[in-house]
Amino acid sequence: MDQAERLRRISTSLARLANEELPDFLEDIDDGPLGDIERNLNHAIGSLSTRLEERLLFSIGPVVVFRWRATEGWPVEYVSPNVAELTGYPTEDYLLDKLKYSDLVYPEDLARVGEEVSTYSASGADWFAHEPYRLKRRDGRTIWIADYTVIRRDPASGQITHYFGYIFDTTDHVEQSLALERNERTLRQLKSPLLHVWDGVLAMPVLGAVDEARASAMTDALLTEITRSRVRVTVLDLTGLEDVDAATLEHLMRMVRAATMLGSHCLVSGISPQVASIIVSLGIDVANLSTFATLSAALGHAFGQAGRRRPGRLNA
Repeated sequence: MDQAERLRRISTSLARLANEELPDFLEDIDDGPLGDIERNLNHAIGSLSTRLEERLLFSIGPVVVFRWRATEGWPVEYVSPNVAELTGYPTEDYLLDKLKYSDLVYPEDLARVGEEVSTYSASGADWFAHEPYRLKRRDGRTIWIADYTVIRRDPASGQITHYFGYIFDTTDHVEQSLALERNERTLRQLKSPLLHVWDGVLAMPVLGAVDEARASAMTDALLTEITRSRVRVTVLDLTGLEDVDAATLEHLMRMVRAATMLGSHCLVSGISPQVASIIVSLGIDVANLSTFATLSAALGHAFGQAGRRRPGRLNA
């Protein structure tokens, strides 16, 4: 192949590359000056082939690729075609500036998303992952999004020019996590319900095991309710307590002392032989501790102290 033909081949390949079209690899390369150009051109063809394959992957899968300008509202310079499936808006709405990315972000989440962008950008990080946030689809539905973003800076000035990242729908995962958290809160409440059994009388049955975190939450809930409802008598029932050890008893005794400091006479019922043995081994002063074998006995005493004026609310 003569040099003129090789130059035409190089020119044609460069034109196709400029249009992001994939030319064939060049063959019959020699060691001359044109050979260096042809080898570099083959390298560029290989790189374009890889990019086009990656773009194809993101254009048909669940992951949507964005390139945002680092200006107010995060205008979109590029978005993969599958954005229409995720958000309901076609690529043209983004690329023609009909729609900024911030227009999609759920209003209650927008300030947090903006703070995360600002914080990570100022930290010098190269990339970051947002906490899940919500997007508003074109059809009115709200979806939860996972967002991983790379920060692009100008090499000369170091100024941030773009954000490049990918997002995908994580609604099922987030909603399952939220449902699990709600269930856990419900279980915690059921394990330590606050029962208004009579006017001025509050009962807290303790069920299951008690660690430091749970004891702290129980104490906060109990003291808040004593203050709010002006509870005169509190019954702490330990009948359903499991895995009793010295640390657990210390937590519960602190709860009793805190309730007493707020002016509520605290009765303790359901003390098992194991609990009694631990109390003795700890040297806890029980002289001023009102204890009862059963919840029924403790409630009978509490009603007498409360004056039996009227029943309270039987709700947690």
